[in-house]
Amino acid sequence: MSAPIARGDQLAPRSYGPFEAADLEAYAAASLDDNPLHLDPAIAAKAGLAAPPIHGMLIMACLEPYVRAWRPDASVAKIAAKFVEPVLADETFEITGKVVQAAPGAPAVLRLTARRGTTLVCLAEAFVAVPPA
Repeated sequence: MSAPIARGDQLAPRSYGPFEAADLEAYAAASLDDNPLHLDPAIAAKAGLAAPPIHGMLIMACLEPYVRAWRPDASVAKIAAKFVEPVLADETFEITGKVVQAAPGAPAVLRLTARRGTTLVCLAEAFVAVPPA
């Protein structure tokens, strides 16, 4: 049996990164997203960035395991995310979460945020179901 999810439940913060050039190259190869902005420091500098930004989808790829670390019995049905600021290759970010909607028999809605220090970099919602209690 699993414990029910309740509105207001908090997920423990978890840090990710920093991602190095080899990490970004591996992600670019796996995702087929070889945009040089993410891989070439000179191109990132021309765009006004101190280092290449990590792929937004790499940030998003951290969200599902984050939820599953909180509730290994969870089934993540959907994640929708908005990226609002870049995270650079040499930076870390922290994901936090909170249950904002929960009702018996319906997926719970989690608000997930990723922050670089105090700066919001990603705002997401995850729709999560757990086996009945």
